[in-house]
Order: sequence, then C-alpha cells, then structure tokens
Amino acid sequence: MARYFGKTTNIDWSDIVESCKSNSHGDHNTVTSVVDRSEAGADGPLLDSYREIISTWKNAGYNLDQIEWWDYYPGEHFDIEVQNKIEKLLNAHPKRVFISEVYPGRNVPYHWDVEDKEEEWLKEGKLKRWVIFIDKPQFGHIMILENECFHNVEQGSVFEWDHYKSYHAGTNC
Repeated sequence: MARYFGKTTNIDWSDIVESCKSNSHGDHNTVTSVVDRSEAGADGPLLDSYREIISTWKNAGYNLDQIEWWDYYPGEHFDIEVQNKIEKLLNAHPKRVFISEVYPGRNVPYHWDVEDKEEEWLKEGKLKRWVIFIDKPQFGHIMILENECFHNVEQGSVFEWDHYKSYHAGTNC
C-alpha cells in the first residue's frame, strides 16, 4: 500500500523525461542482464532473491524475453539537482534514486527490488521508499503496488510505500 505524500512543485518533470529520452538510453535491463550482473557480483541470499523472482515469472508463464526496462540515474542521465530537491522535499537522505521506463508492449512483472547494498544501508537506520509519477498521465502507463493500481496519476505526485520491499509491477500498454 502507499500513502499520498504530496506533489513536487519545484521540478520540471517534462524536461527531465525529455532529457532521459533524448540524451541517453540509460541502463537497459532484461532478465538475462540482471542475472548476469548478479551472478558476477552477488552471492548467497542476494543471488537467491533474484533467482526466486525470476522463477516466479517463469512459473506464471511470462515470456522472459518480453521483460525489459530502462533505468536513468541522477548525475549520469539527468541533473543531480533533481535528487537534491527530492531530498529536501522528503526530508530524507536518498540511497538510490532512479527513473524507470517501460517501453510500450513491455512489462516488469510482480517483484520486489533486490538491493545489493541493503544490509549496509540498514545499519544506518530504517529504509523508506517513495514513488514519484514524473510523466504526464497517459493511457496504458500502469504501476501496481501490492493491491493498488496507479494509472493516470497527476504528474509530480509522490506516494510513500508502506514497506521498501513491497511487491510491485509496471507495464506500458
């Protein structure tokens, strides 16, 4: 579940969306690329978590070749000042800020985000997670968080998650 937190007013999200689309293709992610990266740098519970999620997708009958998304990072694909503004808005110290994009006809099924630095971050305190809907509402852009479905959400709307490991999914119809 998620709670409405508010709306960003000091960030031109349309400019950020265009910047990500035009300046870079970001980091392309597929089931294969995630597994390859994980097997190269992960072991034990972290790698097991990736394998569990992918097994869930296989068992559900997903075509794993159709699962892909792009991630964009502050200071690399868009202005780092965006992260600084978000930090002030949320009164939080960001550990991982990224923008995800799912192309039309693609999806990222039900999963939780496996984080390689989770144990390190938990030593610093409780982890929280938010989602900001940065694109203008468009037919077919859908995010599901636990039992909630988000579509046609006003640009700049911020929601705080009940738990940072909540299951979620995204698709672009």
